[in-house]
Amino acid sequence: MLKHAFAVLGSIVAMSAMAQGSAVKMTRDELLSFLPGTKVTHINAGGSERHWTNEPDGTLYATTNNKIFGSGTGSVVVGNAGTWKVNEEGKYCFDVDWKTVSEKWCATILKGEGDTYYLGKVDEKRKIVFAK
Repeated sequence: MLKHAFAVLGSIVAMSAMAQGSAVKMTRDELLSFLPGTKVTHINAGGSERHWTNEPDGTLYATTNNKIFGSGTGSVVVGNAGTWKVNEEGKYCFDVDWKTVSEKWCATILKGEGDTYYLGKVDEKRKIVFAK
């Protein structure tokens, strides 16, 4: 019985590793080559949908339906200029001063199957879309 329990536990651990292993951390060089010119769609933790383009010069203009501070229905779209970069640790960084809050973060980009990308870990809530 004990052997069976260890076998089941081992299978669970292996399945978890495979799920995380289905996405690969993009290197700094890969990000520097890939990100310029990409159009980005991201839904933040508050449910606001945002769009921007990673301009080759490191600038961006982001828009959001602002569900956190604006209309609960997301019917009011606001935008502001900001910047993006890949830092020395190979993380994608986003910086925008919205009207009500400053948003500045850096995250590892994980590339999943096909054109699926995640911020920091494989989780549907951490998904980010990059399109050329």
